[in-house]
Amino acid sequence: MRTVLLIIAAGLAIALYRMLSRGGKTFSYGRTQTISFLTDGSEHVIQGTESGSIIITSKTVLIDGLEYIHKPGANEQLQAVMDYDENGLRSIRVFLANGEKQYFIDKSAK
Repeated sequence: MRTVLLIIAAGLAIALYRMLSRGGKTFSYGRTQTISFLTDGSEHVIQGTESGSIIITSKTVLIDGLEYIHKPGANEQLQAVMDYDENGLRSIRVFLANGEKQYFIDKSAK
């Protein structure tokens, strides 16, 4: 029994190390825009002054702890898109069930 528990603990330690060592590039956002698609086909846009952090890894985007896929695999769905301009990353759009939310990168935080 002790051997089994040690093997499980070692496996969990390795998994935790891999999760923490993934790293990624960190950004902050200073405002958001939420677009809701209404049943009549129109859009409802809400501007927000939220702020938070974004971590971009090779496959996912973590926005305030929530993970979205920006490079989907074979059986995965695209959940986020990064928008660039001449100065680099401008915003990240996350697809929601009834619309999308756009997080604008805070250029002054660099």
